[in-house]
Amino acid sequence: MAILTVRYSKITLRAICFYDEVKIQLIEKGIPAEEIAFIHDAKTDVQRDKLFSKVRKGEVRVLLGSTSKVGTGTNVQDKLIAGHHLDCPWRPADLTQRDGRVLRQGNENEKVSIYRYVTKGTFDGYLWKIQEQKLRYISQVMTGKNISRSCDDTDETVLTAAEVKAVATDNPLLLEKMTLDNEVNRLKLVRNRWSNEKATMEKNLINLYPERIARYEERIENIQHDLSEVSKHQVSRFEIELKGVTFTDEKEAGQALKTIINTQNSIDDKPFLVGRFKGLDVFVRKDLFDGYKSGLKGKSEFEVHLLKDEKGNINRLISIIDDYPEQMKELEENIVKVNTQIKEAEIEMEKPFIYENQLKELLKKQSDLNLKMEFQKQIEQQKKESDNVEKEQDTGSVVIKVPTPSREEKRKVSLERS
Repeated sequence: MAILTVRYSKITLRAICFYDEVKIQLIEKGIPAEEIAFIHDAKTDVQRDKLFSKVRKGEVRVLLGSTSKVGTGTNVQDKLIAGHHLDCPWRPADLTQRDGRVLRQGNENEKVSIYRYVTKGTFDGYLWKIQEQKLRYISQVMTGKNISRSCDDTDETVLTAAEVKAVATDNPLLLEKMTLDNEVNRLKLVRNRWSNEKATMEKNLINLYPERIARYEERIENIQHDLSEVSKHQVSRFEIELKGVTFTDEKEAGQALKTIINTQNSIDDKPFLVGRFKGLDVFVRKDLFDGYKSGLKGKSEFEVHLLKDEKGNINRLISIIDDYPEQMKELEENIVKVNTQIKEAEIEMEKPFIYENQLKELLKKQSDLNLKMEFQKQIEQQKKESDNVEKEQDTGSVVIKVPTPSREEKRKVSLERS
C-alpha cells in the first residue's frame, strides 16, 4: 500500500490532470486502475468512509491526495507500507500529519517506509531549509534547550532576487553566498541594535540619570525644609486655620472644609488655598473624576483624597506630615537605584560587540567568495570563447583577425598614393 501527495509529473507532456497522469504512470507500471483512488473523488462522508474501508482492506493499493484532504481524520493505516511526499509543505505540522497517516497505531506492518522527493537545483532546497529553521525553533521551545531571548520569524521569510537566482541556477557558490550574505546582514542588524542601545545608555549617563538624581535630591531638600517649618509650629493641641477661622476640633474642621468646597465656585484642577496648618498652606483642588483632593504645600506638595467622613479627611491631612520621613527614605532608595543603574551602564559601555570577531570573519569570507565568483565568471567566459572556437573549427569555418592600421599609418599610405 502507499499514500501519496503529488505534483505535476515531469515524465510526459500529455495535457491532462496531474492526478490522472500519475495514475497513467502507475497503470503502465502494472497496478490495476481499480486499485488506485483519488481522495477528492470521495465528496461526501459516506463516500469517504467507503473509500477508507477499501484502503484498510487492501482493495485500494494506492491513495493519492493533498495534505489537507489526506490529513486529520484519515484512518487508513491498517495495511499502509509506505508514504510518498512529492513536495515540501510550508508548515512543520503538515509533515507530522503526512507521516501520521502511515506511522500510526493499528498499522499491521512491522516496518514502513517514508519517502521524500527533492529535485536538485529547484525551489525544494529552499523550502526544506525553511522547514529546518522552523523545526529547530519549535524543538528549542518544546525542550527548553538552548533557547535564546529572540529568534527570527521564519513564517514571514521573503525570497530575495539572489536567492531565487541561486535555487534556479544550482550554483553551489551562489547558494553559499546567499547563506553567507544572510548571516552577515543578520549580524549587522544585531550590531546596529547594539550601537543604538549603547548610544541610549550614553545619553542616559549624560542627561537622564543626573537629572533624575538632582530631582530626587531637590525633593528631599524640600521635605526637610517643610519639616523644619513644622517643627517651629509645635503646639500642645490640634489647630488648623481655614478661611481665617482657627479650629481645634477635627470634625468641626472637616465640616468647615466641606462647606468651603460646596460654596466656592472657583475650585478647579489647580491648588486653591483655603488655610494654614503648622506653617504650611492648606489647599483643595478637583481631580479628574470631579472628586476633590486636599493637601499641604510648602516647598514640597502632597495631597490626599477627600471622602464623606469629615473628621477622617482632617486626619488624612494631618498624616501627610507623619509620612514625610517615609517619603524621604523612598527618595533616598531611588537615588541608590539610579547610582546602581549608572554603574551597570558604565560597565556595559566598556564591553565590545560580542559578535565582532565573528562578523569580521564572515565579512572576510564574503569578500573572498565574491572574488572567487568573479574569477569563476572569467573562467566561464574563457570556456565559452573556447567552445565557440571549437565549434567554428568543427564547421570548417576560418576566422582571420586583421589588425586595424593606426592613424599615422593611414596618413602615410594616403601620402604615398598621392
